[in-house]
Amino acid sequence: MGTITQDQVNESDQDTTKKSIIDYDPKHFLRCHSKKNDSSDVQTQVWQCAFQPDCNDRRKTTSIVATCGGNSVCFIDVEKGIVPYKYYAKDSREMLYALAWTVNLSYSFLVCAGAMYSVHFLDSVNGIAFGVKAVKKTSKKNIINSLLFHPEQWNLLFCGGSDGDIHLCNIGNPSPPEYKVDFEVLQQFSTQSEIISFTFCPVNNTLLIGCDSGLLGWNYSVDDIKSEERNSIKLTLPTRKGGPKQDMVDSVEAVGGGVIATKCVLHGVIYLWNLTDTLNSGTHEVRPTHILQWSNTDNYFMYMGVQPEANMLCCGDDQGSLWLYDLDRLDPAEPDCPVTVRPSCVLPWPTLTDPHTEKRRKLSVDTYDIVVAKVAISSNRENIVAVTNNNMVCVWEKCES
Repeated sequence: MGTITQDQVNESDQDTTKKSIIDYDPKHFLRCHSKKNDSSDVQTQVWQCAFQPDCNDRRKTTSIVATCGGNSVCFIDVEKGIVPYKYYAKDSREMLYALAWTVNLSYSFLVCAGAMYSVHFLDSVNGIAFGVKAVKKTSKKNIINSLLFHPEQWNLLFCGGSDGDIHLCNIGNPSPPEYKVDFEVLQQFSTQSEIISFTFCPVNNTLLIGCDSGLLGWNYSVDDIKSEERNSIKLTLPTRKGGPKQDMVDSVEAVGGGVIATKCVLHGVIYLWNLTDTLNSGTHEVRPTHILQWSNTDNYFMYMGVQPEANMLCCGDDQGSLWLYDLDRLDPAEPDCPVTVRPSCVLPWPTLTDPHTEKRRKLSVDTYDIVVAKVAISSNRENIVAVTNNNMVCVWEKCES
């Protein structure tokens, strides 16, 4: 069960642990992205995970979570701990780093992308892969590491590359049984900086881009989606004492109502701030309303998970722990005085018995740092899924605290 110790979390102005009532137990820990089905593979990195949206209510999620790592995608039933469908990229050189769900009426499907700069289309319900579309010709050094569907236009897909390019693509209207993908790149523009993370704030029609040089914003209106003119915004985040003026942003998420969560490398905290207030300030200087205490790690590429329906945020660290924040319980912030927040719960990496690595005389899974690359939360708060750099998909289940 989750615990907080004094050496894990710094003292803060707001003691949320006294009123926390949420906790989770480990439920299923799966190694399902193994290279050549090696059950003792602890080297394949799993990069992303996302719960399938419910077609009847897109604010909610189903019990299926998609994960990508190596050259495969797994669709996992978190209730049963099984993989009903697994997809392998035909090109063995493909490495999949990003995925995104979209819903068209009563039909949902997944896209994924990575090293080959191409988008793969998957129907998990029917177990069908129905297309691979190249976004552009590129060198082997460049990859797609961010995918995001427009929250109000289900067939508009943002693709972000390590080369700094953003492609806005129209995927047409694929649906069973034909699954016809009319793929078209509508726009391309460059940030001149490696893209690490995407989110979209519909309140302000703004695409926020976490880069290795900071945080950028691009205004998008559906009415003029084909316009060549875009207003770019450079957002100034708080500086770390003794650090550079602008730090790498390795995770950015829209929480809801114009509130944004942003994580900067080496800051040891997660900032909550209001995009509307920032855009209206004239200076585009981010002033946090809440500062969430997090790990003091020097590792990066640990993506937050935000579930607006559940109003929860979670982020893993490089020790396999999950830092969970119940946003329902945040105290209101006063002007120019951000509230410092401790996590509602810290879920430590459990002790695992691994007969496969023992049989092959390999080092145990926790010999080296366990970097949690991404976290996803179900809309009903019942499950949290985390994926790691040592080929683990970790399913946690809510328990009585």
